[in-house]
Amino acid sequence: MTAAPSPTPTPKTGHVPERTCVACRRRRAQGEFLRLSRDADGRWRVQEGPRTGRGAYICADSPACWAEKRLRRAFGAQAPAVSQTLLNRSTDLPRA
Repeated sequence: MTAAPSPTPTPKTGHVPERTCVACRRRRAQGEFLRLSRDADGRWRVQEGPRTGRGAYICADSPACWAEKRLRRAFGAQAPAVSQTLLNRSTDLPRA
């Protein structure tokens, strides 16, 4: 009796977490977003690195998603401040 040949293992790809932009509702890999979360003062800040707590994700490469009008659903009355924070941050980001 001969043993059946074992199937060749397929290389496993790592899990890539997906998130949804709160402005345009597009689903993408988590790394393609900016993560916003509230600080101790209650203001929304762009978070660097892993953080705990609830956050909101915005497309990093789409300034159209940073417009105040598109952010109102997620941030309500704080949408103007969030929009300004994102626009100020875009001047600090390196251009590719």
